[in-house]
Amino acid sequence: MAVTPVETIQYHNQPSPDTLQRLRIAEDLGRDFAYRPDAVRDTLIGMARMAGSELSVAVVEGQIMGYLLLSLPHPQNRWGREEFKGLYEVAAFEVARHWRGKGVGTGLLRTALTPGWEKRILLASLDPEEWDILGTGLPKGKYRIMLLTLFLGAGFAEYPLLLDPGLSHDSSSLFLVRVGAQVERDRLRQFEALLGTAGPRSLLEINQRAPEEREAIYRRLIPETLFATFNIDPQGLTDPTGNRLVEFTCPQEQGMVRIAVRGRPDDPDVCYLIKLQTTGYNEIELDFIIISDPRSERFHIDRDPEGRDTRLGTAGRNIPEEIRAMEAGLAPGQVRRGLRLGKESLQLLESFVGWMGHELFLLEAMFYHNAILYERHGFGYAVGQEEMERIHREFQPGGELYGRLDGSTPFRRPGAERSVRGRSWAIHDGIYGAAWWAPRMYKRVGQDQGVSTFPGGAW
Repeated sequence: MAVTPVETIQYHNQPSPDTLQRLRIAEDLGRDFAYRPDAVRDTLIGMARMAGSELSVAVVEGQIMGYLLLSLPHPQNRWGREEFKGLYEVAAFEVARHWRGKGVGTGLLRTALTPGWEKRILLASLDPEEWDILGTGLPKGKYRIMLLTLFLGAGFAEYPLLLDPGLSHDSSSLFLVRVGAQVERDRLRQFEALLGTAGPRSLLEINQRAPEEREAIYRRLIPETLFATFNIDPQGLTDPTGNRLVEFTCPQEQGMVRIAVRGRPDDPDVCYLIKLQTTGYNEIELDFIIISDPRSERFHIDRDPEGRDTRLGTAGRNIPEEIRAMEAGLAPGQVRRGLRLGKESLQLLESFVGWMGHELFLLEAMFYHNAILYERHGFGYAVGQEEMERIHREFQPGGELYGRLDGSTPFRRPGAERSVRGRSWAIHDGIYGAAWWAPRMYKRVGQDQGVSTFPGGAW
């Protein structure tokens, strides 16, 4: 089969029946119709005529190679019987086999989710019995991760404790919900009541539940990719020999949770560590998050030459190890390279906070590069934006910080101002003239604050 450039894909929202009649059907589209083009076309035309439905198709050179149908729930299923206004579901979704893995699913979701969908609630019930696993060559666990990543990227959140009754009992089943940014809070609460379990309002409330229930709730904060990477059973949270690799610390009398994940039982370092706590104003605060690859080289920046704890370089330093880490491409505070799971982890946290009924969560950026990365994930500043902007100005030619990049230490090399990591190492080394103060930042659920204090800065 000839390779067609991805750039040639055209997406059409709500095509007319006449348009669908003229288009050809890709030969490997229509798993449920035994790949019979006429049956697929007739079905798509029927979808286009359905009241309360919106069909989107992906077309290449006059040939349909993917489709997505969003519709009102069927009147005979649970959601249709409830007659909840503004509630829709992903009714059908398929991409031709040879076009999978090329962003077509993402393109269809972006095309379908027009601004009008910000006033609606959209459900997606994904049953492993209906997955075309053979068409991808992926094992079921990785196929599940692929689907979850796709839908999370479109603004959906997983409701792991609330599987649709229509799903099979397979533990890999996914029940996802996308709540539009303009859905009123009261209507969201009504919907959660309809589900039967409105989310708890505080970490303390979660911690006072039965151990197995609170662990099931907090498990949604662990990236699915982590389970596949380290062969961790997502249900038992164990390795193939039964060793427990996930530890939850969530005291019943405290509004905090700490989740630690190890890739192997004897690993000295965790691969994932997250701690949340509740502020005095009942806001959720991300105390810290650490993501690292235990298989990579370790840099002992967390211990000084005498073996004392440096608190990742904030309370002491191990200069030789920091130089090694910097030259290896790491940033301040890193003992190993990461796993590129920052985006997925923050999306899970944002969905979790929204599920609890909160509008935002808070954190403090431990290092300069952390603040920049959080900006790029849609965070804004509660305190510190003006100082971050001043730092950027002073790193420009003629600025005070620019002038201090004089090569007097390995961390103050000329040219460091051009990258986020270079600036962060220089600030960590004291070029700022004072101890680093951690900017206080926030992330509003479903909103990007559009802040950039280092426009166009390379990593």
